[in-house]
Amino acid sequence: MLLFSRYTYWVGAMVALAVLLAIFGRAGLLDPVQDVFLRVTGPAEEGISSAFQPVADFFGDVGDVDRLQDENRRLLSENENLRNENAALRADSFRLAELEEALGPVTADPAVVLLTSGVLSRIQGLLTRELRIDRGSNHGVAVGNPVLSTQGTLIGTVTEALPGSSFVRLLTDSRSSVAAQVLGSPADGIATGDGGALSFELVEGAVNIGDTVVTSGLGGAYPSDVPIGEVTAILGDSQDPFPTVRLQTTVRISTTRTVLVMISFTPARFEVEE
Repeated sequence: MLLFSRYTYWVGAMVALAVLLAIFGRAGLLDPVQDVFLRVTGPAEEGISSAFQPVADFFGDVGDVDRLQDENRRLLSENENLRNENAALRADSFRLAELEEALGPVTADPAVVLLTSGVLSRIQGLLTRELRIDRGSNHGVAVGNPVLSTQGTLIGTVTEALPGSSFVRLLTDSRSSVAAQVLGSPADGIATGDGGALSFELVEGAVNIGDTVVTSGLGGAYPSDVPIGEVTAILGDSQDPFPTVRLQTTVRISTTRTVLVMISFTPARFEVEE
């Protein structure tokens, strides 16, 4: 009973003190005390705030890292998309440039009909060099049609024409041979391939480094005066009446994506060698 009475007095005293402090506070009588308390506790508060600031910064940084990672992933995805779009635009630009180059040979001679064709694949063996193109008999392509680069240089001939595609034997193929002559000279011979390089075997006349070799039209397998290549080396002894001559073509087959098929030319004789 005595314990209950003391508790009751203590609670009553606390309530009375709280009421009294509230009255003094509203009257402004506690302002000097508050100022002293704030001055005393201010350094301690700043110390506590400084001590816990790294912890707060850490948890804030964790959220920033997540946001930065999401932003980085988004930027990487956008960068990949832009690079792919740029690659596609560059490919289209190269293709357009090749097609623009093809307009020269197409319009040079109205009697010559050239069919623009894309390269589907390159076939390369030990001694063979071939292309497969995306035009065939349904487009007017026939066996024996000469095939030119977009700049008008002879690169081969059609050996098989399927309805939707064709096979082209390149001049560097070991089975290829073309009657040729030196431009502006009576020197003539046969341009042959060996699976990689192109040679010019003279039949008569002389040849010099830098000479341009073109088709002669003899035999009827090719039209005349189509550029083949340039003389870059003369092999053999200087007294050899029929030296072997190396030719360099200006066509880079490894990067060629567009060719021209001369569908207006019908060879007088064409035999596919087995």
